[in-house]
Amino acid sequence: MYSYYPEELIEEIRINNDIVDVVSEYVKLEKKGKDYFGLCPFHKEKTPSFSVVATKQIYYCFGCSKGGNVIHFIMNVENLDYVEAVKYLADRARMELPEGESKEEKEKAELRKEIIKINIEAARFFRDQLYSEQNRNVVTYLKNRKISEQMIRKFGIGYSPHDWDLLYKHLTGMGFRNEVILKSGLAQPAKNGGYCDRFRSRVIFPIFDIRGNVIGFGGRVMDDSMPKYMNSPETPVYNKGRNLYAMNFAKHSGVKNILIVEGYMDVITLHQAGITNSVASLGTALTESQGRLLKKYAEEIIISYDSDTAGQAAAMRGLDLLNEIGCNVKVLVIPDGKDPDEFIKKNGAEAFRSLIHKSITLVEYKIKVLKKQINTETIEGKIKLLNNAASVLAKVDNVVEREMYIRKIANEYEITEEALLAEVYKKIKPKSNFKSKGQDISNIGKIKQKDGNFDSELVQYERRLLAILCFDNSVYKAVKNKINVQDFTLEENKKIAEYVVERLSNNKGIVPGELLNILDEDYAKEFTRIIQEECNFEDNIKAILDIIKKIELFKIDKRQKEILKLLGHHEGLTGGDVENLKQELQMLLIKKKGL
Repeated sequence: MYSYYPEELIEEIRINNDIVDVVSEYVKLEKKGKDYFGLCPFHKEKTPSFSVVATKQIYYCFGCSKGGNVIHFIMNVENLDYVEAVKYLADRARMELPEGESKEEKEKAELRKEIIKINIEAARFFRDQLYSEQNRNVVTYLKNRKISEQMIRKFGIGYSPHDWDLLYKHLTGMGFRNEVILKSGLAQPAKNGGYCDRFRSRVIFPIFDIRGNVIGFGGRVMDDSMPKYMNSPETPVYNKGRNLYAMNFAKHSGVKNILIVEGYMDVITLHQAGITNSVASLGTALTESQGRLLKKYAEEIIISYDSDTAGQAAAMRGLDLLNEIGCNVKVLVIPDGKDPDEFIKKNGAEAFRSLIHKSITLVEYKIKVLKKQINTETIEGKIKLLNNAASVLAKVDNVVEREMYIRKIANEYEITEEALLAEVYKKIKPKSNFKSKGQDISNIGKIKQKDGNFDSELVQYERRLLAILCFDNSVYKAVKNKINVQDFTLEENKKIAEYVVERLSNNKGIVPGELLNILDEDYAKEFTRIIQEECNFEDNIKAILDIIKKIELFKIDKRQKEILKLLGHHEGLTGGDVENLKQELQMLLIKKKGL
């Protein structure tokens, strides 16, 4: 459970961020009855199974079982921790938040603010150096690369001089603390003592986050020395796996797709050509966080990587990752192995736009790569290609799409569609079905406890009882005399019960979205699943009474087994002990009959 901010404040933030409005910024929702449905942003699917319940202020996917309230949604979709998600939503609702309660949290917040200030000042320093008299050759270099003055200013391009510690001295002279300059990654300890600048003799490209803050830098040499590119290290404000170069511009492009290329110069050339929906990964393979960021702002993702072996492998990994999280992905293949920068300078922007329109699908790209790798002049080679192609096609969910590819490949290699289809079906893994939304109360599955406790239907009954109390507070009056918080089995269930009962007994009321505020992600997900899949009753009072009855029966059965085991051994029992146990057993049997 969380207590970083007061419960009342967290609830106010949740209330000021309607879940339908928030989710709609990421998922296209369609109203069906009282609820909203759309394609899940957390897994690939063709048929919508992701639901948002406005009345309960929760979301739940019947396909992958992710669920929770608006805070958990932002945690998952933006890859934030709990506190970051609360801050994000507070900012969205334009609400002021107090600083962290702990000294450590306050120090972290201050550190991030100071590093951002340092980065802004460093960006100004690099820009000023670019336009200084002694560095005129750098501007000439950029003009020779056909980078316009407008693009230089738009992307904040600068230059880091050859001097050993010019930026470091500038920052310390501005009053920035030595230890924070080091944590920003702009300076590092020198081998012979003192400190030196990380970037020297390089064209500098500031890296912005989605909100336009300068979070890091990339540096490129102007000659053939190595390494060609150098990026800022990971810092409290810069994470290369969670950001994309130029995403702060691309999100405003107004088109439905985003193009991913490899380098800064590629992106700048594309933007200069009017192709402003282009971004670059930051010197690393695409990550899931970057994929979700792309999915948030585009309906289609197009990858354009080098056609060499390493480029093909990077494209394939990126395609698979994006496909797994539900993106519609394509590949742009540039002729003669050129990069976008080279191609546009030689052929122009319109020729490149034509390549974008000719982008091929994930399946087409994979089969194209297979054709290059396998010699299909021999029968063995054809068989190998078709077997590998069948494995690719087996992963295509859409039946119509799969059959179109089968027809095309069968015609190309002169085999029957039936033969290829049979091979594809051999490789398709059967999918498990998820539980239907309306589940009978007597048919409850077991939960595997994450903290090592036993598998227990009793634990599940307790959670279902608490879920009903939250979405229908009126049933509490009918059962309050039958609920003892201390009787709850699992410690976590007991804490939740204490919270719920305290609210209801003091006539404060509680709703599912509010309960989820205090639960960690795993428990929030499980409670949302229970609410959506197991708590659709016509009569909630009858349902909760039935649950209480089953809980009592479970406890009676458990105690009966314990007594019978003790009586079976007799070890350490006196005659009086045996008699007492027999009487208790008799009382349990009577109690059981009375339920």
